[in-house]
Amino acid sequence: MHNALVRARNAAKQVRLVQRVRTEWLLLTSYHYDAQRFRRNSGVVSRSRAEVLEANIVMDYHRVEKGLTLPEPRAWFGQETVERLVANCRQYAASPDHDPRTVTAAVGALLQYEEAFDDVGPTPQWWAGLGDIVSEFKARIDPDRHVLGGTEPAFDRVARHIDSQGHQFEAIARSRSSVRNFGPETVDNATIHACVGTAQTSPSVCNRQAARVRSYPRGEAATAVLALQNGNRGFGNTASHVLLVTADLTAFLTPGERNQAYIDGGMFAMTLVYALHDSGVDSCCLNWSTVRSQDRKLRKLLNLPEEEVVMMMIAIGFASERSSVTKSPQRAVNRVYLNPASSDL
Repeated sequence: MHNALVRARNAAKQVRLVQRVRTEWLLLTSYHYDAQRFRRNSGVVSRSRAEVLEANIVMDYHRVEKGLTLPEPRAWFGQETVERLVANCRQYAASPDHDPRTVTAAVGALLQYEEAFDDVGPTPQWWAGLGDIVSEFKARIDPDRHVLGGTEPAFDRVARHIDSQGHQFEAIARSRSSVRNFGPETVDNATIHACVGTAQTSPSVCNRQAARVRSYPRGEAATAVLALQNGNRGFGNTASHVLLVTADLTAFLTPGERNQAYIDGGMFAMTLVYALHDSGVDSCCLNWSTVRSQDRKLRKLLNLPEEEVVMMMIAIGFASERSSVTKSPQRAVNRVYLNPASSDL
């Protein structure tokens, strides 16, 4: 009897050891899988791609914008940044696939930069030639079609976007819950399009806007996508659409930004969910925390570009009349807001 118990314990240890080795192997191979994709597609190594050039332009014109918002910006700041921005804009604009909106935004920032310091001492010699190039760009763009970059008064912006009733965000945030029982009505594409546009206002590193969204309506395509995600059983098939949120690695340019896709993509996804709720559309976030084998299946199914990484899926629709949602009470705020001054709240 004693020998049998010893053998059983040893067998259990062996099983646990095998499970631990397998788990650690999956961890290592999955990290390597992610690292290789980031190395191949981000701007860390591959700097010649148009998408990477665009990311550099956006990063630099946003640096100019940020500098102009300081209380007392230093006159003609950022020479190296400005020179690189102008050079990159010339190279980018020469590409037949360039996005005119990117160039327009950069030109707007540069024009405001020049205007801000035009009367502050002598114009530096390095700007003289660049100013002519910026003027040439200005002559070719249509500001009525695309938004010029630069700055604007903060209160003007707020006034445009807050209605007479004041801030409504708390009501939106507190009234939203994940729905797992959708009715037969479908969400029209115009609503999805508008909500994606709202989600584009989400913060992103240097305004590089790496998030991407694909929509799969109820039916064969959505069913195939949902079959690869293990958190939608019993309700996924009732969704009007399945949205796939990804982030484009070409927007990230340094080793320090290796995780930025998930930060920016996560914020975008949250804004998208709130925008949908504000439009009367219910949703349920479906995580994509998986290993490389499952990720490869999804990529093959949807022919996803190599440079995009998946953030999550979102099931959307309109709650069934019989639908219920979880109460999911929040933790006490003082367990989240770890400020000693608020410990008595």
